[in-house]
Amino acid sequence: MKPVPENPARRANLREVAALAGVSLSTASRVLSGTYPIAGPTREKVVEAMRELGYSESRGRRREATRTIGVIVPDVRSSLVSGVTAGIDAAAAQNGRICTIFPTEGDLERERDIVRLAARQRELDALVFVGGVQQSDGYSERLDDYLTMLGDVDAGLVLCARPGDAGTHPGALSVGYDNEGGAFAVAGYLASKGHRRIAWVGGFRDYSTTEGRLQGVRRALAAHGIELEAVYTETFAPSGSRRVRNIDATYANTRRLLEEHPYVTGIVANSDFHAVEVVRALHDAGVAVPGDVSVVGYDDNEVALQVRPNLTTVHLPVFDLGWEAARLAVERPLPGMPGSVIELGTHVVVRDSVAPPRS
Repeated sequence: MKPVPENPARRANLREVAALAGVSLSTASRVLSGTYPIAGPTREKVVEAMRELGYSESRGRRREATRTIGVIVPDVRSSLVSGVTAGIDAAAAQNGRICTIFPTEGDLERERDIVRLAARQRELDALVFVGGVQQSDGYSERLDDYLTMLGDVDAGLVLCARPGDAGTHPGALSVGYDNEGGAFAVAGYLASKGHRRIAWVGGFRDYSTTEGRLQGVRRALAAHGIELEAVYTETFAPSGSRRVRNIDATYANTRRLLEEHPYVTGIVANSDFHAVEVVRALHDAGVAVPGDVSVVGYDDNEVALQVRPNLTTVHLPVFDLGWEAARLAVERPLPGMPGSVIELGTHVVVRDSVAPPRS
């Protein structure tokens, strides 16, 4: 084992001890606590790494008492966020942790302030970032900064339900879902019923979740020899007020769709909440669902069963996503090692909002 040059400006952390010893962070933590059976050679490697790095055992034992998982979310009112945080909280409680939720409303400066504050708290196990993200050139560098801050207190970073390339990072743990595959499946189901004029409504442009779903829809339609008729999305802007939500344009965009593409027979909505607004706009325009236009959603949350007709949609395992994210936060496998990246499946739930198009 090669000694690591000492940097007097900072103290070594337990993650560095684990890396030097060639074991997982959870194994190093268990050696430190002395409350788990660990093989003698493994224990010796960890102890030797602690000595070489000058790691303080008393500081480490204080760390063993950590009981907090921080959760950074874009909007606590989102059905995805509420489902995921329920899973995180349940798993956190089972592991003796407390879950703390920090909403950002999409404000990156606020997000950075939250990370900076969290990185001063020794009781933090990890920060979990939930949901999609606006794609930007500085995204990876921003995560690098967060990892540096969190590393100083032995805390990890978990990306949860963050589709596409934004959902992975060399220094982070990740639990995601087959975002594009779910959209591919539900659009393919719509096409299999005979629909050839299909449009997309809802979501933000350049947002990782929306863009992945759009890509899945386009792939599915291409497999049937069809092009997407039209796309109606919105431009993302952080909320100017914590008390007032940005007005969703889905209803207005659906009315525009009916005027600009009157022969559309199928609509793929970005989410179930968008689908509800699509159905409402169609109903107000005297268009029957699914008699005149079929509608499918995504997420399979409670509104899918409250709207009439009940929505055909994609089931998103939100609770399981949260549970796995909390498990990663507690167990902390080394990034890049087996078990550090998890992807859960999605599937179509067929209900009453799709029928073959009228001839």
